[in-house]
Amino acid sequence: MNITDIDDKIIAKAQELNSPYQQIAQKYEKLFWKDLDDLKIDKPNVVLRVTENIPLIIDFINNLKSKGLAYKSMDNSVYFDSSNCHHKPGKLQAIGTTPSEQTNPYKKLPEDFALWKAVKSELEPCFDSPWGKGRPGWHTECSALASYVFGSKIDIHAGGLDLRFPHHENEEIQSCVFHDTLQWVNYWLHIGPLYVSDSIKMSKSLKNTVSIQEMLNKTNADVFRLACAMTQYHKPMEYSNDLLLTAKNLLNSYNNFFSICNDISSGLLKPALNSDVLQVSLTQLAVDIHGALSDDFNTPQVFHAINKAINTVNKMVHGATTSQIKFNNGIHYLLGISRLILKTLNMFGVDASDKKYKVKTEDSSDIVNTFVQFRQDVRNIGLSSHNKEILQLCDNVRDKLRSSGINIKDHKNVSSWSR
Repeated sequence: MNITDIDDKIIAKAQELNSPYQQIAQKYEKLFWKDLDDLKIDKPNVVLRVTENIPLIIDFINNLKSKGLAYKSMDNSVYFDSSNCHHKPGKLQAIGTTPSEQTNPYKKLPEDFALWKAVKSELEPCFDSPWGKGRPGWHTECSALASYVFGSKIDIHAGGLDLRFPHHENEEIQSCVFHDTLQWVNYWLHIGPLYVSDSIKMSKSLKNTVSIQEMLNKTNADVFRLACAMTQYHKPMEYSNDLLLTAKNLLNSYNNFFSICNDISSGLLKPALNSDVLQVSLTQLAVDIHGALSDDFNTPQVFHAINKAINTVNKMVHGATTSQIKFNNGIHYLLGISRLILKTLNMFGVDASDKKYKVKTEDSSDIVNTFVQFRQDVRNIGLSSHNKEILQLCDNVRDKLRSSGINIKDHKNVSSWSR
């Protein structure tokens, strides 16, 4: 990852606050890393700041100039010469020009872009170069630093959908001619935009953004990561309280599933398990998850497959009657499903560790077991006689125990518990 620690917005903010631009950049970079850490996003192995690597960027521009693909204009800036380039824009998106490109009178062609931006005033921070004082163009700093690390071939390059043109288009063109290759990046992964209500794009310019810390005051990283994965990466995502609630409920359903599996594996819950059905479900789940991820990272389809497998298990657990209760060899298929779901969620960076749902073995466990069994016996009387008063009393006891850290789960005419 490269850190653009100098650009027009940083310079403007520094002038507004009468502070060194380095302080502005360092402040927001620090906040950026904190946000990533709070969202449980791994920090890149290599991080390069633009201001610390100006010589690399100058060498990159000099290479293009030696090939006749760069020119110094009347404004003392250096531009990419599209007229001499056999690589034409349009590989990633239909070509177009931004308003700033159309009105720049110093370029030969509208599609030419700045490799080196000349200093505009003595107050503006700048660096020395063979073409005069200035700073790197945005597209070029990315290409130069990525080329320094990866060379002439990058497998995957990611970024927002709004960067596809002109930023990534220009990156690809100049890097191809720099490396004398027809293709620099094998796969471009463009992430869909984030919207707020009424399909309005979340944007700093529109002043409708929600900060990471504001979002985390409402929910946690696991819920938000799950919410993101519920939408395929390249499609737009609408941020709302309803979305976070849906993700939270989905995560709770997975947590409850792991708790049930632990109850079964520890012998607290003994439903009738159909080995044949569970075996088919486990095999199909593995096939469906692999197929969905192979299909351009179709994460919503992954959750569809997981939910289908969980529903299969729940029907067995909640459909058991007293005469059907038996503990057969389907347990290993059940645990296989549980582990595969857990592994998949962990792969998405969602912490759904089943360890926190395992029943503890303190001395009080025997007492709780006895009480839960007694309550269930009473509850069975209420169920068989359709006595709503008895059932309500059992529900009241269950709710009071939950506030004390004991969670009782009713499955038709059997019950289990966990701390």
